[in-house]
Amino acid sequence: MPKEKPLPLDVAIIGGGPAGIAACLELSKSSNLHMALFEGDTQLGGMPRSCHVFFGMRDQRRIYTGPAYARKLNRLIRKTAAEIHTSSRVLDVIPGDPGKPHHINVLSPQGLRSYESRFLLLATGCFESSRSTRHIPGTRPAGILTTGTLQDLVNLRRLKPGKRALIIGSEHVALSSVLTLRRAGASIAGIVEKDQQLQTYPWVAGAIGRIFNFPVFKNTSVKAILGNKRVKAVELVKQADQESMQVECDTVIITGKFRPDSSLIDNTAIAQDPSTLGPVVDMNLMTSVLNIFAAGNLLRGADMHDLCALEGKLAAHSILTHLRSGRNHLEQSIRISAESPIRYVVPQKIEPSQIRKRLFSKLFPWPAIQVERTLLNPVIEAWSGNNKIWQRFYRKLMANTRIPLPIEKFDWDGVDSKNGVILKAKETYN
Repeated sequence: MPKEKPLPLDVAIIGGGPAGIAACLELSKSSNLHMALFEGDTQLGGMPRSCHVFFGMRDQRRIYTGPAYARKLNRLIRKTAAEIHTSSRVLDVIPGDPGKPHHINVLSPQGLRSYESRFLLLATGCFESSRSTRHIPGTRPAGILTTGTLQDLVNLRRLKPGKRALIIGSEHVALSSVLTLRRAGASIAGIVEKDQQLQTYPWVAGAIGRIFNFPVFKNTSVKAILGNKRVKAVELVKQADQESMQVECDTVIITGKFRPDSSLIDNTAIAQDPSTLGPVVDMNLMTSVLNIFAAGNLLRGADMHDLCALEGKLAAHSILTHLRSGRNHLEQSIRISAESPIRYVVPQKIEPSQIRKRLFSKLFPWPAIQVERTLLNPVIEAWSGNNKIWQRFYRKLMANTRIPLPIEKFDWDGVDSKNGVILKAKETYN
């Protein structure tokens, strides 16, 4: 590691996507802090740089294409006094003792440098699970891509990924893959979903399937990817009767199942949520280490970009609040967790005294949960030990979508702080 004295900062922001940039912009408006933003890529903007439309509605109050939204954020942040370091990969985060600065080591075109900062904001985003992570069997030919790689090839490099593609997974991002493939001139062999319910809006998937003339295979799993040098086909199995079929294609797009890009908190004092694999945070987005905050898709995996930007703003306000108060200790809080089929709850630490009745919670749903699969007629319950402190019935909960959690309606007087709160879900099938 660098032998030179660490360069001092007030705030170091790691990640140049919507959350990190929004936090930097908010801090720049409200303070004269010495800030630096570090982004490993050559350009700012994050995932929207290679995406389609409907960006910026809730944070910029107008709709952009993904590339235009990224350019807008880049223009705004370049007008601030913050140091912008692109092509700068943060190698590790070294939390300091309470009241002491935190350290990061950064590899950039200028070499290896060390920084010390009073506050850190982690906003490193997320990535899709790979084929190997999903244990998809078969050969390993060319032509197997994630959505992110597909969008990079088509939208940034102007390359054609293949002639005919099969899309595995039915989250919202699968529909984005359809549009990207059609833009590149490739045909669609179908969308494959192993569950009985799609993980996106069925009427949208059905309409797009009719427009572009491809089937949607529900309750179907991938048995094997076939091909030597290049994908030739995919063998599918209908789970209802175990009937096999082959779908000819030369490209396979593996979509969804996003997870936080959280390697920087591995082997540190920053607590990690076993469900999300991202950091545990409180209602101010502070992690388990004083003055280290986190925002955006690092907290949960993929979510709407503008909600990530709003979280970046929330983190900025929290940093300013802690700065003004001079607080040098963590607040007492109640831990909240979830059981399957609820995938996560964020934040994972609740301070009942900070709970306020929220207006427009669907526009900025915080706190929130996400379910692993689409649930029909479920009931969500909150328990603390043997006390049920809240329940609510829903007609349908869409998988992989942020769902507002009305914690202001919980019976917090019935909560045992040692037991915390556990969220449970079950389908009633009525």
